[in-house]
Amino acid sequence: MKEVFVVEAARTPVARAGKQSWFTNIRAEELSSFVFKELRKRVGLEDKAKQGIIDDVVWAATANAFMEQGLNIGRLSWILSDGSYDVPGCTVDRFCASGLNSIQFAIATMMNGWGGDVAIAGGVQHMTHIPMGAGADVHPDLGNFMNMMAINMGYTAEIVARRFNISREAQDQFSMESHLKCAAAQAANKTKNVVIPIKVKVPAKSTKSNPNPFDLAPAYIATEHLAKAAAEKGDELAEVVVARDQGVRPETTMESLGAMAPVFMQDEAASVTAGNSSQINDAAAGVVLATEEGAKALGKKPIMKMVSWAVIGLEPDIMGVGPALAIPKALKRAGMTQDQIGLWEVNEAFASQSVYCRDTLGLPKDRVNVWGSGISIGHPLACTGARIACDITQLFQDPDFADVEYIVESMCIGHGHGAAAIWQKVK
Repeated sequence: MKEVFVVEAARTPVARAGKQSWFTNIRAEELSSFVFKELRKRVGLEDKAKQGIIDDVVWAATANAFMEQGLNIGRLSWILSDGSYDVPGCTVDRFCASGLNSIQFAIATMMNGWGGDVAIAGGVQHMTHIPMGAGADVHPDLGNFMNMMAINMGYTAEIVARRFNISREAQDQFSMESHLKCAAAQAANKTKNVVIPIKVKVPAKSTKSNPNPFDLAPAYIATEHLAKAAAEKGDELAEVVVARDQGVRPETTMESLGAMAPVFMQDEAASVTAGNSSQINDAAAGVVLATEEGAKALGKKPIMKMVSWAVIGLEPDIMGVGPALAIPKALKRAGMTQDQIGLWEVNEAFASQSVYCRDTLGLPKDRVNVWGSGISIGHPLACTGARIACDITQLFQDPDFADVEYIVESMCIGHGHGAAAIWQKVK
């Protein structure tokens, strides 16, 4: 079995989906193409004649693989990036874990010798253009086998809160802390080495929050197709460089969260609000994977490697508890114990499930999602697993965590799954 390493990582900023999204005028394929271009640049493969060393592009686009996210977006985005035709591409869907699963698929293929020595993997999601659930057509008999309300993940967050007695106060406290951690990380520009600055025309109202606080030059410039159409409709636009994640709210307090009304249920026990739920988002992220031979050919030093992986199924009604089941499975497969893990990146789909997973596993609060996660950074479904992996490359290189050798990445998955991976720093 060959060892496979992450040797480079890059992601777009994470835009907050909706009318004021900083990426409302960029399509999903273009976000993906920027990631591909940047990764090629970082490993010295800008010349098409050299790109044949890349054995495959394994890309994710989940929940709504149609319209701009359809027709094998992995392959078409690669072509859009002016990538060489001889590099193939595919598209993966395991809902919220798709970005991580695409990386795992590529790693597994390369490890057993069925892949080459270099691959690119990651994912994209554009929830402004394609809202979650759009275009879905569920089989009429599915309700005979599961609670159809569990298709709505907000509903499952309420069920987790009620079944496991997660209070509204605990959810809001968790959410406030997520925003404060994310704001601190942004102020210190912790992810500067993976986030790609992009020049784009955005809704003018969205610039009340500075998208480029460190005044970075753009790496790429968005095409004018969507911006031109928006301007023709009379939308007021501003051209900016987007160089940070949009969704963080540094001003968040327990009082502001407490004033928000429940969204998914309306009875007296309802506790899940927009404030203690993950955001919907637009973003793309990816990594370059290489065997030892591939890393030498690229002239790149390995950053980290995946030492364990697990997925698990569970009752769809409580899909949010997935990490509490998948993490022990991944640890067991690696022959490891929790005390060997230095940091935990457990995606925040909802505060209710995040609190449950953290407390059930007994994870140290000061070592979980230290730079924020889905509630503050955002959860662009198929991108999230790759976004987390990109940020983990930076955690491994941060002097604040010089003692950390292993980091767990995990997330719950819609319709009743959990996934977890263990990353090891390569010294």
